[in-house]
Amino acid sequence: TPPAPGATVSAASFSSAANAPGSVVSLFGTALASTPAAAPSLPLPSSLNGTVVTVNGLAAPLFYASPTQINYQLPSGLAGLSQASLVVTVNGMVSAAVTINLFVDSPGIFTLNQQGTGQGAILISQTGQIAGASGENSRPVMRGEYISIYCTGLGPVTNAPPDGSPAPSSPLSNTVSVPTVVIGGVVVPVQFSGLAPNFTGLYQVNVQVPAKSSTGAAVPVSMRFNQGASNVVTIAVQ
Repeated sequence: TPPAPGATVSAASFSSAANAPGSVVSLFGTALASTPAAAPSLPLPSSLNGTVVTVNGLAAPLFYASPTQINYQLPSGLAGLSQASLVVTVNGMVSAAVTINLFVDSPGIFTLNQQGTGQGAILISQTGQIAGASGENSRPVMRGEYISIYCTGLGPVTNAPPDGSPAPSSPLSNTVSVPTVVIGGVVVPVQFSGLAPNFTGLYQVNVQVPAKSSTGAAVPVSMRFNQGASNVVTIAVQ
């Protein structure tokens, strides 16, 4: 059976309107791999167990490949394009080409349920704790504390690493444009917006929880960019 790729969506928000070059995306379909395989280390490989994804002829770095899902990094060489042609090859069998829409920047915030909803993958700065109401290694964040929002799709960065390679820690890779972050209905200043050091395709946005933020177990957090808005996730604020 030849591979049959379907929808490509943000690996964070699962939105199909969030495919920005350099971001982490998920491709769904059938016969996309012979067996499940994950990248053993960084930099990411362009082939996993015979599965290769090319977008406009550029080989995409692969995080994971299974018969029904591939997680990969959209090549940064697609910047400036509004559409691209995707092809999956599995052990020499080539799929039909699928057209995907591209966006300069379109943020998706990662969540603990890995489905783009509910508690965000948001850490309280300097603690390693999740800003959540319950669960292991979680506690509500206090107003005035800083948090790190983990996301993807924030577009071009300075000091950009090669595709598939970990982001540098010194100097940092900052986003060219800065998102607007809203916590509990309050727009908050962004302290840092860029690639998370030592990760691939993962962005980090650091902000201070405002003194006027609403409190509770599920305070909404979202961000807006030039081209679009992220999914809405939650944190616990005390």
